Amino acid sequence: MSEPRKHHYVPVFYQKYFVNPHGLLWVYDRSLKTCKELHPKSVCFEKDFYTIRRKDAPWDRRIETVFSFVDGMSSSAIREFLFQSPTRETISNVLYFMAVQSHRTPEFSRTMKEMYASSAEEMMRLMAVDVGRMQSVLDRYSRDTGESVNVTAESMVKAVREKGIKVEATEMPFLSHIFSQAESTFKIMAQLSWQTLIAPQNVGFITCDNPLAVVPPEGCPLVGFFIPGTVSYFPLSRQICVRLDRSGKPFGNRKISKEKVQVINRNIASNSERFVMGSDKAQLISAIKQSSSEEQDPTPRYTVETVNPDDQGSYMKLTHHPTRYFYLNGFAP
Repeated sequence: MSEPRKHHYVPVFYQKYFVNPHGLLWVYDRSLKTCKELHPKSVCFEKDFYTIRRKDAPWDRRIETVFSFVDGMSSSAIREFLFQSPTRETISNVLYFMAVQSHRTPEFSRTMKEMYASSAEEMMRLMAVDVGRMQSVLDRYSRDTGESVNVTAESMVKAVREKGIKVEATEMPFLSHIFSQAESTFKIMAQLSWQTLIAPQNVGFITCDNPLAVVPPEGCPLVGFFIPGTVSYFPLSRQICVRLDRSGKPFGNRKISKEKVQVINRNIASNSERFVMGSDKAQLISAIKQSSSEEQDPTPRYTVETVNPDDQGSYMKLTHHPTRYFYLNGFAP
């Protein structure tokens, strides 16, 4: 097996649209509470993050080839969008990049693993309701696989009930759902109205490791694209940010004030998981402090819980916990 590679969950080509004249980013790390000037290649990556780690076979990194294709298409689309007259296909490809970006992150990886582990634990609980049910499960396994089972139904029931079996999800739930979930998100976002927000020259947008910020109306405890009054932001460069909502307005460009840029930056900083990046250190630190994002949030963004369990089944509930949100005069910019 070759040495682990850096797998960027925020592509380098995208980060480069926020660099300073030296080609570097100011990066605030909410975990370490540090602010450093770094090259985009040094930010937002994990070693072998998109690798299938087989126990008795070579590790499989083919999904990186898929990401290379998606990133190449996305890089061309964003470049065309920023510097040329965007076509319908260009806008569609930019939207797809935004959808993929929101599902290729460590946060999504943890959520998918937790969902699968919780589902497996609940399935084992149902199997272990009584010895008879467990025996039927073992018999069916032997019949379907042709393999003999060298454990008794009684011992399996005891192990499950006494928490003697620990479930750990591999990377497969995450890797197998990135693009299917991105496709669903893309179809939803394609139904929304699109505006291009243009920042003044003396101030710019920042970005982060989770740059799609979905901002509900003030006071609303729910989060979702279709909730009335919700506005979503995705910065594409220091000067350009995409704004999505349900207004029904046609595609258009809009110059916004410094104050509105600052409010959007607070929402981006608050939506980050760990890293917040920008070209100007003072503006970055200001957004961090004004959004109270100096430290990582102790509450996970998503939680999974089992609801109404009985001997026949249960429901799995996925809860999206809102972050802090910021508004200008009571409204999202």
